[in-house]
Parts: sequence; C-alpha cells; structure tokens
Amino acid sequence: MTQPPPGNPTGQPWYLPQGQPPGSPPLTTLKKGTPVYLRPWFAVLALVLVVGAIGSALKGGDDEGTPAAAATTTVTQTVTATPSTQPVLPPVASTPPPAVTPSTTTAPPPPPAPVVDFAMPSVVGMNLQDAQDLIQTNGVFLSLSHDLLGTRNQLVDSNWQVCDQNIAPGQRVTGDVEGAIDLGVVKLEETCP
Repeated sequence: MTQPPPGNPTGQPWYLPQGQPPGSPPLTTLKKGTPVYLRPWFAVLALVLVVGAIGSALKGGDDEGTPAAAATTTVTQTVTATPSTQPVLPPVASTPPPAVTPSTTTAPPPPPAPVVDFAMPSVVGMNLQDAQDLIQTNGVFLSLSHDLLGTRNQLVDSNWQVCDQNIAPGQRVTGDVEGAIDLGVVKLEETCP
C-alpha cells in the first residue's frame, strides 16, 4: 500500500472535498480539458454581458435627449438687526409706474430676397457637379437635374454629364430662379441622346 501525499492524510483525490466517501461521483461533472464555453461561469458572464448590452441599447446612452427638470431653489436669508443711531423714516407712498401700452408700429419688413442677374453659361458637355458649381457662383443654389435615359437618381453628381439645359446659353437670368434651372443628364460612360 502506498502512502498518501503530504497534506492529504485521507488519500482521497484533491478534487474531492474532505469527508466525501471514496467511490462517490465528484461534485463537478466537468472533465479536465472541457472547453471554456461549457463551464458554468462562462454562461453567467455571457448572460451579464447580454443583459448589459440590451440595457445600454434601450437607454440609448444619450442623456441630451431628455431634458432635466429645472430645479427651483428658494433661499431665505435671516438678517439680525443692529441698533443704529439713524432715525427710522416712515415709508413714502410712491406712484405706480404708468401702464405700458402696446405700440402700433410693426416690425420692419424682412429684407428682400437677393435678386440674381446673369447670363446663363453653357454647361452642356460638362460634369454635372462642375455645372452646378458654376451656376452656384452666380447666386443660384438650387438647380434641378433629370436622367434623359430613364428615371435614375443622380446620387453622385460627378458621375453624370450634362446633355441639355432648359435655359439657353447667354439668356439673361433675373429674379428668383431657385429650382428653375433644369439640366438633362446621362452617366459619364453613356452618350447623349
């Protein structure tokens, strides 16, 4: 018979608690080399992380969206009177300030919209982005464009070329023309119809 190792007088394996009869199954059923994701502590950790992520998503993490209620603070100050040699004067009745009557003047009219006056440049054959930039230098910041070969949207203006324009080159453009200039376009690799 072999001697038990020092520090283990019963000779039981180290993973069995003292007092557990030999031959009974160990308290844990995990074998050595069990993957980490099958261990109980890993499931608890995963659960905590999932609950934390859901809570963070529900809260949104943005405290600016919910304005805090304004706090009202009332301050009361106690002043102890000190005797003085100055005489106390009775309060003097004062007349109330005159009531303010609403004025009949109106607010100044808003400044007139800037009026443009320029000769329409020729933008046929230009890149759509460059054509829009040229039109914007004349003070018109909203110009329209439409696909001549279909109903595609011009998401990246630099991928399109101008084939026609609704205002002839050299024609005088005056007044409020925001959105009145319309350019017919096709993709760069396509030919104008």
